[in-house]
Amino acid sequence: MTETGKKPTRKTRKAAAPEIPADAIERRAYEKFAARGYAHGADFDDWRDAEEELASEFTPQPRRASKAAAKGADTDAAKPAPKKRASKNADAPAAKGAARRTNKKA
Repeated sequence: MTETGKKPTRKTRKAAAPEIPADAIERRAYEKFAARGYAHGADFDDWRDAEEELASEFTPQPRRASKAAAKGADTDAAKPAPKKRASKNADAPAAKGAARRTNKKA
């Protein structure tokens, strides 16, 4: 329970720090030490920076749903195909063409 006597909620709970292997932190801190040209005196800073970097890498990131998944990808499959618009005189173009062929002079 918290100091106010209320149960902690999702907003008040802090995310648990991920378990980071000490040897991984040690390797990362050494890489930082080597990148600085093996200059001594910043071992604590290297260790702290290594912990922070690895913590962000080890913490699972929330997945973002794609737009299709958010709208429901199956809804597209359930939609009927759009109907084709029929012209007022659907047979007229064929009739005109037929008339032209028969009226031509040889």
